Amino acid sequence: MLIHKLQDEINKCAKCGKCRSICPVFIETGNESMVARGRISLAEALRNGEIFHTELLRDYLLSCKKCLRCSSICPSGVDYDRIIQTMLDDSANHLGIWLIPRLIFRLFLTRRWLFNLLLKTARIFQSLVPLKRHGTMRHLPFMLMGGRWIPPLAKKPVLKNHRNTKKIKDSKMKVGFYVGCLINYVYTDIADAVIEVLNHLGVEVVVPPGQLCCGIPARSLGDVKTARRLAEINVEVFEKANVDFIVNACATCGRTLKRDYPHILGNRALKFTDKIYDISEFIEKYFSYETKRLDTKITYHDPCHLYWGQNISKQPRDILKRSSTFREMETPERCCGGGGVFNLLHYDLSTKIGEYKANAINKSGADIVATGCPGCRLQIEDLLAAKSSPAKCTHTIQVLRDAMLQHSLVKKCL
Repeated sequence: MLIHKLQDEINKCAKCGKCRSICPVFIETGNESMVARGRISLAEALRNGEIFHTELLRDYLLSCKKCLRCSSICPSGVDYDRIIQTMLDDSANHLGIWLIPRLIFRLFLTRRWLFNLLLKTARIFQSLVPLKRHGTMRHLPFMLMGGRWIPPLAKKPVLKNHRNTKKIKDSKMKVGFYVGCLINYVYTDIADAVIEVLNHLGVEVVVPPGQLCCGIPARSLGDVKTARRLAEINVEVFEKANVDFIVNACATCGRTLKRDYPHILGNRALKFTDKIYDISEFIEKYFSYETKRLDTKITYHDPCHLYWGQNISKQPRDILKRSSTFREMETPERCCGGGGVFNLLHYDLSTKIGEYKANAINKSGADIVATGCPGCRLQIEDLLAAKSSPAKCTHTIQVLRDAMLQHSLVKKCL
């Protein structure tokens, strides 16, 4: 078993229980098997042959949100993320990967044209369903489980809409844009804002059409084969694009590209990962710019994979403070309850975790909550819709784009 290779890492855990105080899942369930300390104890038992891989054990593993909060507070410096991922890989080796996810990962995720066809079909079915709850939230037929609601799928994916690079006269640099699945198929407005802002700053933006999913859904279920294939293709595609930097606007994708790819591909990924920047991180590091502050009250939610996963929190706030009437919500770094596979498998628990976030947003009195992750946006929109809240959710880069546009309009008027 792979878990035997992590004996030293497992032994670091002093069982102090600090992770219990901040784990969003444990706070809601009180279940010791659903917190880092408990899962590490399960890893020990697995290593010692006291327990074996079962569907119940896999459920305990998949109840982890991978928010990374526990690693940030661990006094022993345990690399819990490495332990939980190794256990998931072991679980997949022993129990296999569920049929439907395996088909999606290996048949659709690695073939963009087929994935496009799947989502196009889903959009047609979605448009036939008259159910609505609030705003543009709609029921997606093939996600009936849990009654979750998501925005309509886009008419045209980003990779088709931005296949032609806009040439910038005397461009300062050439930047590749890694789009990610949610932005490509649902939140295309985020991609529009990224490209508009960078073009405004004199940057030529390339959106390589051959890029695929970052691989985190497959990685989360232990499908190492698919995750490696996706990583290989993405690295190759951006190497061929010959860009100076690679930006992304998804906290989870960014964290996967930066941290997981070197683990999956080894040294081959290092030149690729060295170029990766979150869009707020990139703008604040390389550019000075002017905006006119929007007359809008905006608060900010820290995505776990941006705050804990990439140590990025100041940059988006600096952008928002220059672009709007900014007000901080209570504990903005607290998890919203989203989380991809976790949200699909544990929807009720996901919404319970998110209850605090929805209340904090409403309590802030903000008109808009900005965030740096489309996955968090998806979750927050669902939470706010359930409360019929008037607050809207958007991406940080969209706020900056609007503030830059307003500044340009004022200059023209003058």
